[in-house]
Amino acid sequence: MKSRFFLCYQIVDPSATKPEDWDEEAPAQIVDPNAVKPDGWLDDAPEMIPDPEAKKPSDWDEEMDGEWEAPLVDNPACAAAPGCGPWSPPLIPNPNYKGVWRAPLIPNPNYRGKWSPRRIPNPHYFYDENPFKMTPIHAVGFELWSMSPMLLFDNLIISDDMEAVTDWTQQTYSLKRAKISSESVSTPSLAISI
Repeated sequence: MKSRFFLCYQIVDPSATKPEDWDEEAPAQIVDPNAVKPDGWLDDAPEMIPDPEAKKPSDWDEEMDGEWEAPLVDNPACAAAPGCGPWSPPLIPNPNYKGVWRAPLIPNPNYRGKWSPRRIPNPHYFYDENPFKMTPIHAVGFELWSMSPMLLFDNLIISDDMEAVTDWTQQTYSLKRAKISSESVSTPSLAISI
């Protein structure tokens, strides 16, 4: 397997070093040191309580289903309070967070851009002053691949005269198609006109 080496227009600065005060292990968020627990916070009240109106279903089988517990609902005592449960100060972005240190990129002195071959005059080039004048067509070739053995091509005509094509079609192709249709009603015929 061949190894390939690609030159980029920028490279990592080999002379760069990580600053001494760069702390890669500093967390992205820290506890807000200025946060204060709001007045009226209910530390001992849980945020969710068992629904007092819930009743054990009549078909509940403790041997099969286990001990029944009422579903939890929001504690109504917390609705009027600023919060319930253990209070913890919120997190804020760490002003000292810098993440993993990476050396900066600099222009690659060895980069010369995308290579392309130089251009030379084409020895076979010529200017066609009459591009509309074409040499006569003496043959037409088809290269086909088909799964059907009944696919046939014949009676080809190439012309820029629509009247000549229509007249030729009526004298040849239309007659042949009518004959094939009259001889075999069930055999479909395939015709391609150019």
